[in-house]
Amino acid sequence: MMKFAFRCGTALCIVLASALSAGAKREQPKPVTPVVSDGIRYAAEGDGVDEYVIASNASDGKMLWKVRVVHNEIDPRLERDVQDVYITDLSLAGSALLVRDEKSRCYNVNLTTKQVEKRLWCHGF
Repeated sequence: MMKFAFRCGTALCIVLASALSAGAKREQPKPVTPVVSDGIRYAAEGDGVDEYVIASNASDGKMLWKVRVVHNEIDPRLERDVQDVYITDLSLAGSALLVRDEKSRCYNVNLTTKQVEKRLWCHGF
């Protein structure tokens, strides 16, 4: 009798694990259109936890610099893919690159100092 109960418990665990892992699988993020200005190409890159802006030479693709725009804290009790947040938009505004993510959070990247500043609103998109 004890052996039967153990097998049922194992089967139940397998069914529950399958149901949980089949849950919240997200689609790949849409590609972000790079911005080119004065021979420099600005592009978004990241894994959903750490999101970066990369500046490269538009003619040969050589990377000039890379700056982390945002770090998303991950709760280990939840599935990772439902917590990922990617950059969705890039736009130039004078000497700043405006960046927006999937949660409509916006940031300025100062193109001279490479400093990132969180914005209170998303004007410019």
